[in-house]
Amino acid sequence: MKSIISLTILVYLIGMQVSFGNILYCSHPELCRMIRQIAHENNLAGIQTESLVSITGDPHEYEPSILEIKKLINAPILITGPNELNPWTQKINSQRSKAPTLKTISILFDQKDYLAYKDANHEAISHFWLYPKIYCSLKNKLESNLKQLGHELKKLSICDYKKPEDQLRSVLINIKYPIILTHDALLPLFLNLAPERANQIVAIKGSGHHEEASPISIKKMYNALSSSKVLWIQELGINVPQNIINKIRPTDTVIKIDTAKGLENDSFSVLNELVKKLTPFMEKTP
Repeated sequence: MKSIISLTILVYLIGMQVSFGNILYCSHPELCRMIRQIAHENNLAGIQTESLVSITGDPHEYEPSILEIKKLINAPILITGPNELNPWTQKINSQRSKAPTLKTISILFDQKDYLAYKDANHEAISHFWLYPKIYCSLKNKLESNLKQLGHELKKLSICDYKKPEDQLRSVLINIKYPIILTHDALLPLFLNLAPERANQIVAIKGSGHHEEASPISIKKMYNALSSSKVLWIQELGINVPQNIINKIRPTDTVIKIDTAKGLENDSFSVLNELVKKLTPFMEKTP
């Protein structure tokens, strides 16, 4: 990656003067949103956050600019997330470790997180704000780190991951025709919540760095399209080849959703919105 190679050139920037206030800086906007959620729950008006990168679309395709790398290297307190989400943070953190005055908090996956969703692709579940169990796990880790920074928090929050998962599962098992996801950020969640529908849920594009559609995913798409009707879930900001989009037929239904960011003070806003949009397509029970 060009920006990662640039790190070797930018080592000298560590010593340069950069203006930072008393703020917690993040390597991903959703980490900052999580911090603000914790502050909201604990009535901590003094916590300020700022994401040092402007990510749109799939974070796995994003590479920081030279200016963003400079800011990431120099931030007094930097919060970074799972390596699978932003692999470039590993070299950022390595550079930061050479400056003893800088504080870096890495909220990483552990074995429990990897096993939270059976057979899940690690890059897919790194969209942690889409995976309630993982979100709650990382949130508790972040709360512990904020305490170590001197912030007075209540005991670890009770994070209810069951409600959003139960609501989504109820919807998925009652949509009786195939579902095609343009991107696999949600695929492990769907397959774990509705394993009985595994043969009818397919994702086109993978979450690996710059990963495109594979022959296997294309074959599964065509199998799904053998049905007279398909429900497409199209993630906004994800680049999907036009020849794939052209496969959408007049008889199909398309749901568009922005999975790149959530709403303030609503941990699972993306999933809540998805449930709302999918509910009308549930098969009504007699």
